Amino acid sequence: MSKRLESRVMRAAPWAVAEAVSNALSGVASIFVAGWLLAPADIGRAGIAIGLVMLLGLATGLGIQESLIRHRSVHASVTDTAFTGLMVLGVAGVAVCWLIAAPVGWLFDDPTQFLLLGVTGFLLLLNAVMAVPTALLTRKMRANVLTRRMMLSRISQVVVIGVLGWLGAGAWAMVGGVLISNALSALVLWRAMPRVPRLRFDWGEFRSLASFGGSMSIEQLLWQGTTRIFALQVGYFHGAVALGYFQFAQRLVEEVGNLIQGNIVRFGLSFFADLDRNDRDANRAFLTATSLLTVAGGVVFIGLTLVADDLVPLVFGRQWQPAAPLIQIFAATWFFLLSRALAGPLLRAKGHQNVIVPYALVACVITLASGFITAEQALVVVGLGWAARNLVSLPWSFLMVSRYARIPVRAQLRSIVRPLAPMVAMTAAVLLARYLLADAPAGLRLVTAILAGVVTAAVTVPLFNWRMIRGLRETVGRMRVGGTGA
Repeated sequence: MSKRLESRVMRAAPWAVAEAVSNALSGVASIFVAGWLLAPADIGRAGIAIGLVMLLGLATGLGIQESLIRHRSVHASVTDTAFTGLMVLGVAGVAVCWLIAAPVGWLFDDPTQFLLLGVTGFLLLLNAVMAVPTALLTRKMRANVLTRRMMLSRISQVVVIGVLGWLGAGAWAMVGGVLISNALSALVLWRAMPRVPRLRFDWGEFRSLASFGGSMSIEQLLWQGTTRIFALQVGYFHGAVALGYFQFAQRLVEEVGNLIQGNIVRFGLSFFADLDRNDRDANRAFLTATSLLTVAGGVVFIGLTLVADDLVPLVFGRQWQPAAPLIQIFAATWFFLLSRALAGPLLRAKGHQNVIVPYALVACVITLASGFITAEQALVVVGLGWAARNLVSLPWSFLMVSRYARIPVRAQLRSIVRPLAPMVAMTAAVLLARYLLADAPAGLRLVTAILAGVVTAAVTVPLFNWRMIRGLRETVGRMRVGGTGA
């Protein structure tokens, strides 16, 4: 790593940690507020509108934000062109939302969808406004600004959901929280820009951005869009209440996952792209970070899987008990995905975005097919169908990283397998605690199981992964010296 990159990482690291912690706290708080003040049907109705808008956002974004992060140069003509093009696409997206609002209401037998979807569509304009500033700040690893923006956004979202939910706004509480929080984010980002983008367009520049961004957009549309479409399938086949349980469980696990993954994956592309631009080897950093993610993900997600049965009714109330099995399925899925979270950023930084698209297409087909296959099944089976796409992700990621990043499969496996040993010990300790306290009050059983898991992990993680921890300490020490001197 160059001293310049080390200095950037060193400056960004404390802010990234602060953002991760604040995101986790605010995310969990928003789930608490929604679970206490909104009914499952309210969350389901809002999920339909927000899901459709986010799906359109993937199509209208064209991957321009990621393309700017990786682009060799981001002079004024490039940023102005990106901003102008995204604003035009955003306006078109809002118009599409209003055009499809009535048919969507008819399809889901929900007349409230007309206004919900139409108003939520303005989120596309806010996303267009934020895209260029976010890309430039991410490219420069300006984590301080991005963290302040994210913290303000998440806190305001919790407040708006709480106030509107308390006033009985129902699904509008979720929609209002998303819109207001994004508006505040846009304000913070624009105030941090040394130069405000102008409405100026160059077709050649836009085509250059879209050549990479278009492939990125297709992948995002296939991958993230599949999530939105599958949720719509759940709402259509199983009703708004079932969708509420599904999205509640999904969001709870995602909020926990973003505590670990959010900043690492966000800055992963910038980090690996910088190494690639300076012809430096990214393999060691990739393997070390993969081991670290596996350890952190195992402690959090395996632990959540083991205690979800007691956690959900105690914390959120018995009305959310049907969501507990879904939380277990999503948590187990996230553990496996987290261990491969950096494969995408590494391949993109090396210019191999196109190889990600076929995988996303296969995962999309598997997921949407499972949505139809499980149309008349129990909600737990629906959750298992959703997780089925991961049968493709693990072998694919190993092979692609081996082929295009020149990291042998054996080395990748070593970075994952060794951190798994503490997870086995932690699982045994939690299961033993639950077995011994099977007849005890649920609260006591939950606390004891969590303590048993935390203590076991604290002892076994350093024991089995001392090389990784030593290497991490050495890297941080070098970065401190480089960051201080920069």
